[in-house]
Amino acid sequence: MFQKKKSNTLLKIIFSSSILTASFFVVIAVCVLMLLNFFGAKITVSTIDSNYEYSSDYHQALNNNFKNGYVPLARILYFYLEDDTLTFDEIYKLNINSETKTLKDISSVCEDNRVKHLTACMESNIKDNEEFLQIDNQYFNFPLVDSYTITSYYNEERIIYGEANRHSGWDFASPAQTKIYSVCKGIVEKIVETQDENIPYDQSGNKTGNTITINCNEDYGESYYVVYAHIYPKSFKVKVGDTVDHFTEIAGVGTTGHSTGNHLHYQVYDKDWNLIDGMQLVDMNIKNDEYFKDTGALKIDYFN
Repeated sequence: MFQKKKSNTLLKIIFSSSILTASFFVVIAVCVLMLLNFFGAKITVSTIDSNYEYSSDYHQALNNNFKNGYVPLARILYFYLEDDTLTFDEIYKLNINSETKTLKDISSVCEDNRVKHLTACMESNIKDNEEFLQIDNQYFNFPLVDSYTITSYYNEERIIYGEANRHSGWDFASPAQTKIYSVCKGIVEKIVETQDENIPYDQSGNKTGNTITINCNEDYGESYYVVYAHIYPKSFKVKVGDTVDHFTEIAGVGTTGHSTGNHLHYQVYDKDWNLIDGMQLVDMNIKNDEYFKDTGALKIDYFN
């Protein structure tokens, strides 16, 4: 009898100990998962800033799909960091409405069977990440008409001439003297012309190059400052104080200043001269003929 009671007591101790041990590990596991953000998706400034390893895939997705609309890197990473079996190209296409050339509302994206099960599609997570996932107030046209290749995006971590660099705008590689257009209505604020030869930095040693700054000060709710850099020598079509409209020709593509080859560097500041992602202001639906139709100028199909 005594032996039986002793055995039962021992079993109870072992059973209780097992429950306590299991409970302990569950608590630890939950804490670890919370630290890893397992129960929620959160995009942060740090996540977006640490983008070097994603650049190649994002470049490819941009160049495959950009003319159908712009999808920011944050929107790509929002899904990719939870499910990396999805490619950047797949996520890009999933997030763009190619007919309207606009970014889809995140809730409509989350109706797709490929992502609807993700924590990224939980209403609370969408709300927490709203500042990174939406694009508002698209006023500008695109600054080029002819063909181009995206070689750098805004805030990209990269190495240029052997030095680490975080990109302040967008780079669009295009042949020398390709026409550059104003993206807005405004006034030419500043022109800098420091280089007479169209040669890259490793030959010129000139970091400044040739630039145009336009103050976009009409119809946009607030002012924006747009900088066009690496301009071809003596290709300026405007001067300081000139008024420009959408698709006013302003200069030609070059490789002056801190540049490795012919391309347009497109950079945007807000009214307080804070750098912003200027591509988020571009409406890919705005075409040349909407502005040239009353001038008698040649109409150009913007995307074809």
